[in-house]
Amino acid sequence: MFTKPISLIGMAGCGKTTIGQKLAAKYNFIFCDTDILIEKKFNATLQDIKQKNGYKFLRKEEEEIILELDDMYEVIATGGSAVYSSKAMNHLKTLSTIIFINTPFEDIKKRIGDAGHRGFAMPDGFSIKQAYEERLPLYNHFQDISIDGSLSVNEVISQIEGHCF
Repeated sequence: MFTKPISLIGMAGCGKTTIGQKLAAKYNFIFCDTDILIEKKFNATLQDIKQKNGYKFLRKEEEEIILELDDMYEVIATGGSAVYSSKAMNHLKTLSTIIFINTPFEDIKKRIGDAGHRGFAMPDGFSIKQAYEERLPLYNHFQDISIDGSLSVNEVISQIEGHCF
């Protein structure tokens, strides 16, 4: 078993949800995806929420959702913009080990394209490359462990197990 719960951070398309779901299923852990919690709260997609209320609103909701989390969750997948809130990230640090799924930009771009459909919490006109470059120092700042996101899902899970068990 994990020494403590884990939180997955990283860019959209790095595999946080896929890895989190598979890891939780493997060990019968309780899984939480903060993007899904936001969508359930508003009964809308992240993209619809962003279009209606703006990216800053979406970031604020993400912060509020994270601040409501407690230690009942053993695996938490955050939205890619969670790192913009020091308050949210510090809360996650008290609950969990923070694992950065560090995925090269080229892989992110292949996986998500222009991200126009993903509810990307960035200003309109902001490119995926700009977001990646802006967020990378934040992911590195808040992470406890960095895992190579260019590996397969099973390899990433094996590396997480090696660090956290």
